[in-house]
Amino acid sequence: MALAILQWESADSQNYRFMIDIGTNTWYRFKIGRQTIDRAGIKWVDGISRETPFQQKKKLTFLGDSQEEIGIPKKYFDSENCYIQLLSAKDKNGTSPAVSDVIRVPIGGLPRVNTGHRNISSSASIDMQTTGFNPLRNISHEQQYLSQQASIEDILGGLVRAVLPAAISLLNPSANAGNNAPASGANASPQSTTNMLTGLLGAIMQAIGPAIPGLTKQQSVSTAQSVDNRFGSYGSAGNNQFSRPFIFGIDDALLASLAGPLIQQGVQLLPQLINAANQHKLQTLQANNQLMTTLAGDVQKRLMLQQLLQNQQPAAAPNVDPAILAQLIAQLQNAQPAAAPAGVATAHSLMQNNTAYTLSNGVILTFESLKLSSYNGKEQLLLQQADKLSFNVKLNVSQAPKSPLPKAIFTFYFKDPVSRQLLLEKTFKMKDIQANTPLHFEFMKSELLSLPLYKDLEIFAEVRWRTSSGKEYKAIGNTPAIFVQNYFVQQQGVAVSSEKELTDMQVYRSFWNKIWQSPSLGKSKSLWELNVDARYTVSLSADHTANGITDTKMSLDAKDAESLTDTTSGRMKAGIELSITELNKLLDGWDGNKPLDDEQLSAVKNAGFAKSNVSEMIYNIKMKGRTYEQGMVWVVPVFKLFEITLGKVSSLTPDGYVNEISSTKVKFPLPVSGRILGIKSNNQ
Repeated sequence: MALAILQWESADSQNYRFMIDIGTNTWYRFKIGRQTIDRAGIKWVDGISRETPFQQKKKLTFLGDSQEEIGIPKKYFDSENCYIQLLSAKDKNGTSPAVSDVIRVPIGGLPRVNTGHRNISSSASIDMQTTGFNPLRNISHEQQYLSQQASIEDILGGLVRAVLPAAISLLNPSANAGNNAPASGANASPQSTTNMLTGLLGAIMQAIGPAIPGLTKQQSVSTAQSVDNRFGSYGSAGNNQFSRPFIFGIDDALLASLAGPLIQQGVQLLPQLINAANQHKLQTLQANNQLMTTLAGDVQKRLMLQQLLQNQQPAAAPNVDPAILAQLIAQLQNAQPAAAPAGVATAHSLMQNNTAYTLSNGVILTFESLKLSSYNGKEQLLLQQADKLSFNVKLNVSQAPKSPLPKAIFTFYFKDPVSRQLLLEKTFKMKDIQANTPLHFEFMKSELLSLPLYKDLEIFAEVRWRTSSGKEYKAIGNTPAIFVQNYFVQQQGVAVSSEKELTDMQVYRSFWNKIWQSPSLGKSKSLWELNVDARYTVSLSADHTANGITDTKMSLDAKDAESLTDTTSGRMKAGIELSITELNKLLDGWDGNKPLDDEQLSAVKNAGFAKSNVSEMIYNIKMKGRTYEQGMVWVVPVFKLFEITLGKVSSLTPDGYVNEISSTKVKFPLPVSGRILGIKSNNQ
């Protein structure tokens, strides 16, 4: 259907922006004049000062979506010539024309503000003297980072990390007990066994605790003097004692004693369970890379067929023998895919010589001598792409064999846990391996340069060996790690400034997000009204150099066809993704602060910091207007300066881990709230 709908959008430093919808018409032009006139019941722009030539729309109509945003230079308008009308047609000769309503462009800035809140003070704006911001980009709601349900890999990883120390203590009590410790678990005292079981049970319950409402933690403090209170019955009266943890209302020590025999029977399964959890992650990685390889092979086949057809001589009908073409397709399907292009993951089999490996139920592989540092408020293993990097791994067993293992194959996998992509793989062949003794493995700088910086990584160590009977066994250990440069974020502090609002739309256009615009009313409606519960999400992006906005999604109530008011009611969802690079530009001129340099900004641009600063607000928005009033709703984030502690690497351990750190404090703007602006312009 031929349409000609013209709606005012916004203004930037060079253009006035409009949203047009010309339906099935493909050509359009604009007329700009100084007044309006009625002809045959239709309002036309008159006193024409400029008329643009017909041009063809660029956006293809898809599933009824024929809207397109157009920018018209500001120099076409002045205080007198401020009326504009859209004309559309089937072709550039003007066939099947349609005309829009006449719109009066608000010259001299934004239309008047009607928010229902306090007025925006010009003293709250930031005086900017920096380069311009990057244009806005559109993103989907799926691309914007929101809270996500934990995957099975995350749950298994947390469970393994929680159970691992207790499992090693049960497997080899002498490992952490000193010279006076018994040689094996069989000689351990009943009290030590009970303590181990209690620790193991507590580790398991804490790992799955968030999903269990009945699990309590040591948080309350008792100051009662009476021993009648169970929280104060331990220790002398008058001393503050922490409450003892209860699980489902049962004292954990009692539960451990009751469940002791069952747990002891399951202790021998712990190594196999830990190895199975780590193998599941590797199998997920293998399946993901196999999928990418298959897709790459299919794409290559299609490109070859397309190239074959393009190389045919241009004729009315290409002369291709169907039998030859079928033979070629069969050869492509049976052929192995060519080498994958750069950046495409390739499959890495976890089997050699088609031999299946059995998970060991008596060996736990662990990373030893790790140096942890504070990173985004959590303890993490921080690495640098130095001259060399070393890992010490140990095969933990209950009783070390008298003779060493003749030979084994160790393979290290560096994995991105988000994309599940394999980033690096290296294999070592070793002989005469001693159990319960750290083994040393080195990586050179040239091997590490391809690994990303400031991103969570997961490092797997896999050992495979063959027994004298010819049976193959395998054990897997893993540790999270992050590669950093000279600076990294240790922790985020509190706000150290008052709120600032970006009131100048021409300067801060990329931070303004228009989430709603009043509809064009037909002859049966004379009023419009908005009454929605709006949910607005503000997130940060470490990867992009421009802010991104999500299109408004609405769940609307049914409209009253008999009413003179076009009412929009229901729920609304929108959001903005703020680039950390763009936020850094706000520091210029803000209380005398300067933007962070490239090294410090690279440290702040990490996914963990971005994920920890996601927020949203919910607000009921109400607006009303008449036919000649154009209504819009904008959302602008409000910022405060926050103190951020950056760590600077002073030295590394001999293994290449971040060791000595010097701290420095910087300030960085972060969103703390949002300003909702309800704007109405009079187009009479």
